[in-house]
Amino acid sequence: MLNKKILLMLIIFLVLPMVLSQLNVPVIISNPYYKQSKPATVPLPCTINGNYCSENATCKTTIINPYGVILVNNQYMTHNGAVFEINLTSNQTDINGEYQFNVVCSDNGNSMSRNLKFNVNPSGEAPDTGKGIIYIGLIVLLFILFIVLIIGGIQSEYIPIKAGLFLFAYLVFLGICFIAWNLSLDYLTSSPFLISIFKIIFYFLMYALFPILLFTIIYTLYMMFKIKAIQKMIDRGVPEDEAYEREVKGGLKNLFR
Repeated sequence: MLNKKILLMLIIFLVLPMVLSQLNVPVIISNPYYKQSKPATVPLPCTINGNYCSENATCKTTIINPYGVILVNNQYMTHNGAVFEINLTSNQTDINGEYQFNVVCSDNGNSMSRNLKFNVNPSGEAPDTGKGIIYIGLIVLLFILFIVLIIGGIQSEYIPIKAGLFLFAYLVFLGICFIAWNLSLDYLTSSPFLISIFKIIFYFLMYALFPILLFTIIYTLYMMFKIKAIQKMIDRGVPEDEAYEREVKGGLKNLFR
C-alpha cells in the first residue's frame, strides 16, 4: 500500500508540470526583481473573481518609481496569451529600489484592481541572506583591521612605517565604504537617501585618494630629510631637544613666512 502511494506521488510530480506547461497557466511572482538600467517586461496574469480573463479584457497600469515619479500613467497593457504585459525602457529602470505597480482590468462588465510592487537592483536578483552575512562579516573584519592599522600608525615612531600604516588604513576604509554601498543597494532599496550617502562618501574618498597619496609621499620625504639633519646635529654634540627645535619648528616657521 505504501509503495502504491509513493508511486502515485511520483506520477503526480512528474506529470503535473507537463500538464501545466501545456495549459500555459501563468504564475504571479511576488515582488519580482529586474536589472537596473536594463529594459524590462513586467507581466501580470489577468484574473477576475477567480477566473482568467477573456480575449476581450483590457488592463491599464500606473507605475511609480522609488522617488515618487510616475513612469507610466494609466497606460494600456499588451495582451499576450494569458497575461498582460508592460514594457519599460532602460531609462525607466535606472533607479534602484521598490516600484509601485498598480493595475486595473475590465472584462465583460467585471473589473478588478491590484496594487502590486516590483524591485530594481544592479543584479536583477532578490537579495540573498548568505550574501548579506558574508558582506557584514567582511565589513567587521575590515573594520578590525582598520582599527589595528590606526593604532599601529599612532604608536609607530618610524615615519615611513607610520605613513604606510595610515595610508593602508585609508584604503581599508575605502573598501569598507564600497562594501557598505553595495550592501545598501541590495538591502536598503526602500531608503534611496542612505544609498546616495554611501555612494557620495565612496566617490569622495576615491577622488581624494591621489591628493592624499601625493601629500603622504611629500610629507614622508620631508620628515625623513629633517630627521637626517637632526641626527647630524646630534652627532656633532647638539642636544636632541635643541636639534629638534632648530630643524622642525624652525623649518616650519621659515616655511610659512
